[in-house]
Amino acid sequence: MATRFLTLPRAPSLPLQCAGVGLLVFVACLLGILARPTGYLSAFWPANAVMAGLLVRYPALGRHPAAWAAGAVGFVAADLATGASWAMALWLNAANLVDIVVVWQLLHRLDEPNRRLQRATSALYLLLASIAGSAVGALAGSGAGPVFFDAPWTQVLAMWFSTQLMNYLLLLPLVLAAPHADDPPPAPRKVPLALRLAPWGALAAGEGLRLLVSGPGSLVLPLPGLLWCAMSYRMFTSALVSAIVCSWLLVAVALGLLDLNFTPAHAGEVLSLRVGISLLALGPLAVACANAAGAETLRRLDHAVRHDGLTGALARQALLEQGHLGLRQSVADGGGMAVLMIDADHFKQINDRHGHHVGDQVLRALARVTAATLRPQDRLGRMGGEEFAVVLPGVSPAEAQAIAERLRAQVAMQVLATDAQGGDLYATLSIGVAHTDWMGQPVDMHALLLAADEALYRAKAQGRNRIALA
Repeated sequence: MATRFLTLPRAPSLPLQCAGVGLLVFVACLLGILARPTGYLSAFWPANAVMAGLLVRYPALGRHPAAWAAGAVGFVAADLATGASWAMALWLNAANLVDIVVVWQLLHRLDEPNRRLQRATSALYLLLASIAGSAVGALAGSGAGPVFFDAPWTQVLAMWFSTQLMNYLLLLPLVLAAPHADDPPPAPRKVPLALRLAPWGALAAGEGLRLLVSGPGSLVLPLPGLLWCAMSYRMFTSALVSAIVCSWLLVAVALGLLDLNFTPAHAGEVLSLRVGISLLALGPLAVACANAAGAETLRRLDHAVRHDGLTGALARQALLEQGHLGLRQSVADGGGMAVLMIDADHFKQINDRHGHHVGDQVLRALARVTAATLRPQDRLGRMGGEEFAVVLPGVSPAEAQAIAERLRAQVAMQVLATDAQGGDLYATLSIGVAHTDWMGQPVDMHALLLAADEALYRAKAQGRNRIALA
């Protein structure tokens, strides 16, 4: 029997992942230090959001002390490498780590959809965790103001809190919602090009108006475009757009395009700006979370409608649809298609002797073994009871027979369930095979199913545990 192997790249070991956390934190700290005005706190500090996001997204890292130690080393090493004293590096980065601990404690306990920002409540949880972490970190670090920056601790408290809140709301969504290899592909949508580009046009128009209109109200002019993007694109894309737009606002201030300065003398203006940017990012984030939750609900509903709840195989109507599509494609390609009708032999005896819960185990195991034996392009469906059907596109009659025989032999040697005494339960299959080459013209899916069903009954009449051809 041919066996298919899927080779996946091996994930790095946990120690290497912990070292990676330390390296990323070190690089993020250097970026923040480069954005720090001389002798004062940084206007952009991504390190806390990066580390907190990694530890929340990958729970094994968050539970491993080495990851925390590596992050701490990355923080301190970056400050020391750029000329900070040991006292300053230890004080400020202890506050950073306390900040991250609070955020991690509040977020890592959530279920995975909330951690991945796929629930309508996800934005609220993220906001509350960001506020709590920023407040605790600011309290821990504010005392460094009079010691290292010749600034009142209240001023450092406000600046630290507003900066961390802004960074968390801009960067945490990027880390938590970044695409993963196991994510289901997005549902294909036929959207005209003009509608796909419209959110970008609205965003560009808002940015253009912001450069023309003065005053604090100009801050929210890109908001309609950001909200449109949040409703149109996936979470990660929306979060990336928000981060770019809000970061550009910081750059515009730094370049003097807006009449604000990142210095202690303008702490009130800076506080107002950073809180405003935080809220500007929060609106699209909340919309994107609600949109992701709705899309996930629709995906689950579609899966429930199209799949059998017990075995996970396609439901009858969904299999018919797949069969019609496969038949149309096979005809267009000039090839053939086969349909298998499958019945578990003496299945009623399993239910009668061992109970329906054991029968359900057998059906689930049958579906699992069958799916593992078939090719990726084949489709398995449950027709009802213990009957299944398989659509085999692009096969010759000989290939269809070989697949049916391989499936029958594979199931016959598998333990499908255990009884109340712990005994192994086996089952055999009777299979009817119908192929388009054996049918009259024109041929359709219903005719193939009927022919395969008639062949299945002949297989059962001839003694079961065999295949019969239409």
